[in-house]
Amino acid sequence: MVILNRNRLRNYSFNLFMVDCDHVIIKVKLKIYLYHINNESVPMHQHIPQQNKMNSNGRIVLAIILNFMICLFELVGGILAGSLALLADALHNFSDGMAIVVSFFARKIGQRSPNQRMTFGYKRAEILAALINSSVIVIIAFFLIREAYFRFINPQEITTLWMIGVGIFGLIADLASVILLYPETHHSLNMRSAYLHLLSDTLSSVAVITAGMMIYFYNFYLLDPILTVLIAMVIFFQGYQILKQSTMILMERVPASIRIKDIRDRIELLPQVDNLHHIHVWQIDENKILFEGHITLKEDMKISQSEIIRQKIEKILEEDFNILHPTVQIEFSYCSNGCDHLKK
Repeated sequence: MVILNRNRLRNYSFNLFMVDCDHVIIKVKLKIYLYHINNESVPMHQHIPQQNKMNSNGRIVLAIILNFMICLFELVGGILAGSLALLADALHNFSDGMAIVVSFFARKIGQRSPNQRMTFGYKRAEILAALINSSVIVIIAFFLIREAYFRFINPQEITTLWMIGVGIFGLIADLASVILLYPETHHSLNMRSAYLHLLSDTLSSVAVITAGMMIYFYNFYLLDPILTVLIAMVIFFQGYQILKQSTMILMERVPASIRIKDIRDRIELLPQVDNLHHIHVWQIDENKILFEGHITLKEDMKISQSEIIRQKIEKILEEDFNILHPTVQIEFSYCSNGCDHLKK
């Protein structure tokens, strides 16, 4: 049994709102309770990680439900109001909901242990999911811009009270989803991308409400396609960034935080090292960096002595470059003066 010294139950409460949409009253009150545990007061116990995992899964599932609720409300509201901006936001929320669903299952797959057929494990599942999600988001962005173009040519009247009411509901649900998903953003590229999408959804909802009020007071109906284009540009920018990052990881590009020259210069400062060559640096996922390199020694020595040098090199890689999975091959006069495949 896990004994908790101090528990805190936080209540995230959103006040009700009422919007009269042609005698239809929209009334929403949303409360979310999050159970916060002070980690310093919880003794170490083997069941705590499992409990944290269950809480994490629960937050993600609730965020998924909220996203699809937003999507449904905005889809119906967009049709009833005749607002392309609401339909754009509905598609945005649908893509984000699907992103969280894919991310959720990809993360569960990624948690599987390595085996004889998958020696690196299944961590790349999350990167593949991020690639798929971002590709879909970029496509949706182009679709929204196309629809906005036709709306510019042929502006349509909009029932603004529906637009405002649904926008307020979307804002509340988006805020709740952001709060729920924030704890998951620290260790997963997928969850971080989903969180950023939800954050942009929150801003989109604010923009929809503002545009609805402007159209209501000033009858400026072109503001609807203008807002749609702005939302599409935000969607495209977010999708492109994640698409680029996930593609670079799958292409096994050297991480942006690392320069091969810096590694070579640092290791070749060791007095026993002649040169470092045959260097490969890549990532399995957004956290785990791998290194492979051949070290040519200046002097012949016993294996036990070369082992000390190898340990020094691994310590340098860990402390200076955050590389926790190095593979170092020690050589003597095999590749003297360098036989590197990389251009210096």
